[in-house]
Amino acid sequence: MFKSLKKLSCIVFTLLITFSFISESFAHSAGGGLVWIRSPYKGHDDYILPFPSVQVDTKYFFIKGLSLGLNLYKDDAGEHELTLGVMPGSLIFDPDKTDEFRLKFLDKRDISLDAYIQYIRTFNFGSFGAKIYMDVLGNADGFGIDGFYKLPIYINNFTLSPGVGINFTSEERNQYYYGVSLAESKRSGVIAYEPEASITPFVFVEASLLTENGLTFFALAKYSFYSDEITDSPMVGEDHGLIISAGAMYNF
Repeated sequence: MFKSLKKLSCIVFTLLITFSFISESFAHSAGGGLVWIRSPYKGHDDYILPFPSVQVDTKYFFIKGLSLGLNLYKDDAGEHELTLGVMPGSLIFDPDKTDEFRLKFLDKRDISLDAYIQYIRTFNFGSFGAKIYMDVLGNADGFGIDGFYKLPIYINNFTLSPGVGINFTSEERNQYYYGVSLAESKRSGVIAYEPEASITPFVFVEASLLTENGLTFFALAKYSFYSDEITDSPMVGEDHGLIISAGAMYNF
């Protein structure tokens, strides 16, 4: 796991530093936070990871937390937005981090670095978005698609944005993270499993608070309802996913 995180961190930090030098005069805010990821795998440790949080948004490119990329199109009214970017995934399976004996003989599943293209349409009553992504590190084959809706609620300097969405994950990507090959089955005694594509609904809420001294505190919680293609895997011990992150940024 740590080698994967190190490789991913090097890529992300290199891109962050590069963009930071290019966009020094455009920097909006910078800070950091922590993210907690509940592992779906049986007996597997959850993850608590620190991350840098930088907010830069120019005519041509953006950095938003660990997501960065190019603004392909943004209209003057702010109603249409098309972006091309990269961001890390949230799934890691390390056989050394599980207390399920048979799972210790399975192969490691590394974290992904997903390239994506995303379109967001904003209305007075919220925004709709769609995103398609795939792993550029070559760890997980296949692709995923997210569709979502969120509604910002503004209360002075506090913003609360609840939302709902649905995720489609291709068979190849599910096979990497939840499948068990025949070779792994013979080695571990875990039943061989080949999942098909899955559809996973999710709900989320984002919150931010801007203080008078220029600090912004932020938080995010996302709850996913796993489909049978995921929960039927002999590797999986949860019927839902949960990610919670929080942090602070200073506004320039």
